[in-house]
Amino acid sequence: MPVVALIEIVRSVPPRHAADLLRELPADRLNAVMDGIGPAEIARVLYAAPGDFRATLIESLTDVRLLDVLYAQSDAESGQLLASLPDGRLGDIVGFIPDTTLATLLSVLPESRQAKVLQALEPGRRGVALSRKYEQEVAEALARANLDVRPAVGEASGIVVAQGLGWLFAVAAGFGDDGTITVGEAEAAAYRLGANAALAVTDQRPADAVLAYCREAQAQGRAVAATMWTGRQHDGPLKRTVVSLFPPG
Repeated sequence: MPVVALIEIVRSVPPRHAADLLRELPADRLNAVMDGIGPAEIARVLYAAPGDFRATLIESLTDVRLLDVLYAQSDAESGQLLASLPDGRLGDIVGFIPDTTLATLLSVLPESRQAKVLQALEPGRRGVALSRKYEQEVAEALARANLDVRPAVGEASGIVVAQGLGWLFAVAAGFGDDGTITVGEAEAAAYRLGANAALAVTDQRPADAVLAYCREAQAQGRAVAATMWTGRQHDGPLKRTVVSLFPPG
């Protein structure tokens, strides 16, 4: 059967039937069919294929094609695909994924596979990926605190704008910091953005000097605070810190 006809069949039948058809093809025709279908079509077949044959299909894809398949799916689906890759292939692929996308995918990977991804990165990129991941998670935690969260246009990636009850917050998320750097970033962003309050959120407990600085700022009428957040167990303290920055009354 001509390859063109095989491609049309793969596109038109249920994905498990398509996978069964592909499994019967010799390697050269399998590669020709895989080259002829789009990333979304490849993805639907991958998820329907038995585990051993899914590995064969993935092996038939170049790195560029595999990246196309990743980008054609939801974050959760892309995370599942990354998690299924052999360690060597995983290391090859993550080098091509932009930092922000990689951070999102890290959040949906099992911890064991997160560790493999991070091991595959150069030390500099590893720190950036973890920072982007932390920033995304802090933004999600702020949203759970009933704030409207959006990127701060023109600001660094760790800065977001959060709004609630008409009060505007400049929030700086700092991974690997105790607030010493992050509280200054939050205040500077609040000034530039015309925000009512500045909030520093870090994965380490804020240093005593930082907490003392925030108390002094608040005594002078400046709404500045720092708090630690490392997971959902800190959602409550984060929300209380946000509430403390609203004007009294």
